Amino acid sequence: MPTKPGPLRPHEERLNYARGQAQEPPPGEPGLGDSFLIITEGEVTERMYFESVREASQVNPVTVQVVHPGCTDAEGLVRAAIQERDAAVVRDNRYEASNRDVARYDHVWVLFDTDVAARQRQLGPALELAKNQGIHIAHSTPSAEVWLLLHFCDRPGSFLSSASVEHAVSDAWGQHYDKSAQTFPKLWPALEPNIPVAVNRAAQVRRYHHDAATPFPPNPSTQLDLLVRALDSSVQLPLRILR
Repeated sequence: MPTKPGPLRPHEERLNYARGQAQEPPPGEPGLGDSFLIITEGEVTERMYFESVREASQVNPVTVQVVHPGCTDAEGLVRAAIQERDAAVVRDNRYEASNRDVARYDHVWVLFDTDVAARQRQLGPALELAKNQGIHIAHSTPSAEVWLLLHFCDRPGSFLSSASVEHAVSDAWGQHYDKSAQTFPKLWPALEPNIPVAVNRAAQVRRYHHDAATPFPPNPSTQLDLLVRALDSSVQLPLRILR
């Protein structure tokens, strides 16, 4: 029986895209046409990745806005998300919203790496602030490159630094990887067809760390798959990447 279009409800489950395993509904249980605000720590990698996902899903940039604010610290990113979310509501209340704005965001996400946040002792406060404000966090340990790496290979071992993950991406891709805006367009064609398997692998990594009672934040790990699933659930079935 084919999967029903539209958001999943708590009593429903969708089969794992590659291996027939049950998946939990994505955070926020997105509905068709829901709007998203995505705040990224990375000026290039995360921003260009989710802009590319948006384009592949044929979503209007007004509906899914990807923003890199003028800060990179975890608490600052959450506060930037709060400010942008609330500004949209103010514009709508004042009848100032244009065709380039949404009246309000249905879902707000903040993406950041845990390596710097943990060293700055901002990880806990940022997560607590986001929880109190109803904002979703998708963190990666040690960096977002773990998510890229999962497009190429199964669960890797732990990494000492973000630089070591970048080297692993280069090895897996077979070309030099860096965070530049010139490199990402070359990388995207290798990433796009592997998004469904990367989603599965990220979930498997979380299950592994959960079963192993790995101290938080588990290394390596990423939650960017949760945002991919949420975005995918908000578009019409024929346009979904995860089918």
